[in-house]
Amino acid sequence: MRNVWTSVTKAAWPLLIVTALSACAGGTERIAGGDTNVQMGRAALAGGAPAIALQVGAGMLKDNPKDQEALTLQADALSALGRGIEAVPVYRQLLALDPGSINAHIGLGRVLMGTDAVAAEGEFLAVLAKAPNTPIAANNLGIARDLQGRHTEAQVAYRSALGMAPSMQAASINLALSLSISGRPAEAIPLLRPLAEAPTADVKTRQDLAVALAMAGDRAGAARLLGRDMSQAEVEVALRHYVALAKR
Repeated sequence: MRNVWTSVTKAAWPLLIVTALSACAGGTERIAGGDTNVQMGRAALAGGAPAIALQVGAGMLKDNPKDQEALTLQADALSALGRGIEAVPVYRQLLALDPGSINAHIGLGRVLMGTDAVAAEGEFLAVLAKAPNTPIAANNLGIARDLQGRHTEAQVAYRSALGMAPSMQAASINLALSLSISGRPAEAIPLLRPLAEAPTADVKTRQDLAVALAMAGDRAGAARLLGRDMSQAEVEVALRHYVALAKR
């Protein structure tokens, strides 16, 4: 990825980017179209079948190459399939047809995140200029800023997202991880602990808390948490990595 990261961020960022992008991908709401094909394509995306959604969108575009619902479906499906390079021109086509499209700005910003965080930041700022109360845009803005090493500004964006949507778990996790990698893991722990200790917590969230614990000096607590999902050898490797991050 071509981003301006600090040495700590380069090593730690996969933890944040996976959590953040997967979370925001699931949280981007679309206005449902009346067309049955659009509804079917959206259902396929929501159900984890982006390839089917892509086929539906392609079929619709044969009849009307400027169908904005179909273009949005196609771009979102390409993004979900990990084909961001192909999604970019589709999102740009959407913005040419409708410069005010919030969905297109957010979608384009998300696919640009891995290659051009500065451009991605611009897309999310464009959304917030048009619709200030858009927590998904604020959360993504935080990610784009963190990817540039601008952690304090990123944390402002995450807190803004949480101000709009206090229960937004993605923003809470991203804020906590940003605090950890910017040298403030003790502040991250209270944000992560209730999420990681919930009965429904997944492995990733527990690992996020382990990162914060290890970076805050609680190696034993991090080891206990990691031991729920890893072998002892894997725990030792992870702890060495986390502790090294804290020393940079």
